[in-house]
Amino acid sequence: MNQKKSTTLYGSLMSPLAVGHCALIRYQGQLMRTSQVVAIHSWNADMICFETLNTNYTLLLGPAQQTVAVNPLLTSMAA
Repeated sequence: MNQKKSTTLYGSLMSPLAVGHCALIRYQGQLMRTSQVVAIHSWNADMICFETLNTNYTLLLGPAQQTVAVNPLLTSMAA
């Protein structure tokens, strides 16, 4: 059985994070697209922890991360 890798990134979300969709992250000046998000574990003003099909992510949010947020309605549907 393969265990998912875990990664920590310092960046910002470029679109709302939602289960069933890929995450689009601005990281080191480039855009990164993840595989499909399967769970959002936690979020606050400083970081978001979420899981994709392949990886467990901890996204440490930059100061510009005030305009895009996790949509609570979409995350409650996944619970």
